[in-house]
Amino acid sequence: MRFRLTTLSVTIAAVVLTALVVVIGVSLASSSTSRFCSTCKSHVPYVEDYEKSAHGDVNCEQCHTKPGPFFFLTSKLENLQQPLAQLTGDYEKPILGFVVNQSCRRCHSNKTLFKPVTKSGIRVQHKHLVEAGFLCVRCHSTVAHDTAIPEGSRTFPVMEQCLICHNNDYRAPNGAEASAQCDLCHTRRDYDATPVSHKSGEWNTRHGAIGVLSTCSACHTAKDSCTKCHSGILMPHRDAWLYGHGAEAESRGRQSCAQCHDIKRYCKTCHQVDMPHPGDFVSSHFKAVARTGAPSCFNCHTLDNCQACHEQHASGEPRAHSLFKGIQYTPTPTPPSPTSVPGSQ
Repeated sequence: MRFRLTTLSVTIAAVVLTALVVVIGVSLASSSTSRFCSTCKSHVPYVEDYEKSAHGDVNCEQCHTKPGPFFFLTSKLENLQQPLAQLTGDYEKPILGFVVNQSCRRCHSNKTLFKPVTKSGIRVQHKHLVEAGFLCVRCHSTVAHDTAIPEGSRTFPVMEQCLICHNNDYRAPNGAEASAQCDLCHTRRDYDATPVSHKSGEWNTRHGAIGVLSTCSACHTAKDSCTKCHSGILMPHRDAWLYGHGAEAESRGRQSCAQCHDIKRYCKTCHQVDMPHPGDFVSSHFKAVARTGAPSCFNCHTLDNCQACHEQHASGEPRAHSLFKGIQYTPTPTPPSPTSVPGSQ
């Protein structure tokens, strides 16, 4: 069978191809609008806030796709799944999106972004932030969608973010220090010098847990800023604190711990027995082990500690051994330390 190329067949093929291109073009264009997004009930709050924002005239895909034709096409293929997901309810809630820096830089070019920006008495230099690799959404996740963004994902350009670097301690790879001098960013003197986090009712007792300790040096520049409140105890606690805090508590008194911890309850989260141990604990500790379980001992002790006393019973079966309940009693031998080489330091 021979195929004959005729004027009619060429015309039909051209019409079909044109129609296909038009359909694809219209589909791509219509699926890039906020009206298309709002057909999904879950997206309505996002679209309503978007249309009222300064970005209301920016195409959705300008922000929500990475620049480049490949990323555009893959995002379209992914979007084709959304209507089906909406019908079946098989989609993650709440709706979460992500915007990469390259998308923001489509409009916010170096020409505008790399100049100091001053607003409401605050001067910001974005050039250093971009070059350091910070994500725009780290401070501006609510741009365009405002309160529709779930509370846990909302980020704002607050001072705590700036202090991650501007704390008088951080140094850039080139050695430059990120100063915490107030006038560097504050163009007016009527600002509140107290960070918002410090106004929390639990800040005095929980700032070590809910704060970012590396930012403290921005304002608390004295070397004893922490120790003068913490009874002379080095803050944050050193790495070996788990095993050394008992001696500190004994020498300074337990009240030194009460600055941050509820000493009536907090200590018992690890110590299931009286601390320090009572005088007859050596002869009666097997009762405590029976009551609390051997793992409670290992918050502080290792099996080597047991072996130090019980090695004389190696040929028998001391009653304490039965309390370990599957825990290997004999500790793993410590590898010998390497012998020093004559003449080495």
